[in-house]
Amino acid sequence: MSFCMKCGTQNEDGSKFCSKCGAPMVQASVGTETAPKMMPRQDADISKKAAPMQTPKKKSPLPMIIALAGVLAAAMGVVIFMVVFGKPTINLNNYLVIEADGYDGYGRASARIDWDAIDEKYGEKLKFTSTAEKEYEGLLDWVRPIELIAENVSGNLSETEGLSNGDEITYTWSVQENLSDYVSCKVKYKDYTYKVSELTEVGTFDVFALVDVSFDGVAPNGYASIDYSGPDLSVYDFSIDNSEGLSNGDEVVVRFDASRIEQCIEKFGKIPETLEKSYTVSGLSSYLTTLSELSDDALSQMKRQAEDVFSAYVAKNWDESETLLSFTSIGEYLLTGKSAGAYPFNRVALVYKAQVRDKVSSGKKSYDEINNLYWFICYDNIMLDGSGNAVFDVTDYKTPSNRFTVETNVPSGWFGTYSWYYYGYPDLQGLYKDIVTVNADSYNHEDRVDESAAPMADVEAQDVPEQIDGDFILPNSDTEYLTEADLEGLDAEECKIARNEIYARHGRKFKDKDLQAYFDSKDWYEGTIDPDDFKDSMLSDIEHANKDLIVKYEEKKGYR
Repeated sequence: MSFCMKCGTQNEDGSKFCSKCGAPMVQASVGTETAPKMMPRQDADISKKAAPMQTPKKKSPLPMIIALAGVLAAAMGVVIFMVVFGKPTINLNNYLVIEADGYDGYGRASARIDWDAIDEKYGEKLKFTSTAEKEYEGLLDWVRPIELIAENVSGNLSETEGLSNGDEITYTWSVQENLSDYVSCKVKYKDYTYKVSELTEVGTFDVFALVDVSFDGVAPNGYASIDYSGPDLSVYDFSIDNSEGLSNGDEVVVRFDASRIEQCIEKFGKIPETLEKSYTVSGLSSYLTTLSELSDDALSQMKRQAEDVFSAYVAKNWDESETLLSFTSIGEYLLTGKSAGAYPFNRVALVYKAQVRDKVSSGKKSYDEINNLYWFICYDNIMLDGSGNAVFDVTDYKTPSNRFTVETNVPSGWFGTYSWYYYGYPDLQGLYKDIVTVNADSYNHEDRVDESAAPMADVEAQDVPEQIDGDFILPNSDTEYLTEADLEGLDAEECKIARNEIYARHGRKFKDKDLQAYFDSKDWYEGTIDPDDFKDSMLSDIEHANKDLIVKYEEKKGYR
């Protein structure tokens, strides 16, 4: 904004003519950049940068003035010299007014300079210097010296809000350094320290007593919300920081709006004893991150399910040649995602070591070994509720899809050998690779597996000696009555051969080419009787009984 040099009216910057008197607007320039700011004369009090009204001087008779001057000149010559020729000194600190009001702890302070008082004492004594007259020229007609001083003197308080009785605040002056080059006076000042007092003291109350902070969601992405149940304030008077991305144990801070303190005084006659309160996050559900968080009860449930699942697998898939000697829990692996986007978020694998006795014999060959089977059951995305209890579905699990084979050199027919296959792993390293190693780029893991926890087999593997007469499936079927126990372990092909061994001993030939080729390979066999010429009466009672026993066994097993 700019001011008219004729009438002092304030005009918009850039105006060419005064909006009041129509006089041309003059853009004044000063001699140096450090010159004090000029301001126009206005008809108002000095606090608004206006000049005081002039009081007409009384005229005194000349003889009286001459007589008085003669007396004073003799007694106070020095004083008259200072009044006429000296510069007045204005101590600004004497006119600084600092006030504080409000309530203890929430007080406010303000500062002002009593320019009216300064003007009353010094206004008529102040003159512009020759420097000012030279640089400002005609502009001095529109401003008083006191106004130039007021325009170039200011200051600031170090604190203005949240004050308590006894606090000390400092007023720092800001004064144009070369002000005395333009106004014939000296300005004296120094920073002033003010001690706050007489703020109104009021009682306090707990503004958070009716505040409820709740936590919801799943850690580490939980969130907090607040509710206020009182009648006189509202939830909008409170705010909460860091309200998202929370885990149990985190701290959140709820703050009361300080601008509502006066409302509290009006309604309660008190002020909040504190404006903020911390709350600890709790009750969030979370994903399992360590095996130590898995309770014994939860682990027992998982183990019982594992035993039931494996028992069902054995019952459905194993036969008489396989015997489970032991099934032992040897520990757990825990996988946890390295990033929040990992899925599943976690995986617990219960690891077991089973010992299986595989036994079979055929002809001269037999197999009787104890083999290890490493097996697991996995549960994904196990969570902990707000009380730290594991939450999972015991029926939602995974078991190995990997399959390995136990081979033997025992013939199972004309061309094959006996073997068993198992879902699992023959060693712990294979299981570890599929559970842990292949997931190492995306998951951290915790290992709590100890293979030594598995016991030694109750039955040691036995080497079954070759039968004395290894060319027979049932070497004594012609001399001893057999029992079903003697037939255990024989498959359909072996039963067929054993039954026909009884006929082959008597030299019977066979229409079945495979059977004929088999017996022709035996040193003891001499085929002399055609099939149509052979009579069952050639068999002994023992042989008849053993033949019938084999037939019944085949029917029982479904071989026939």
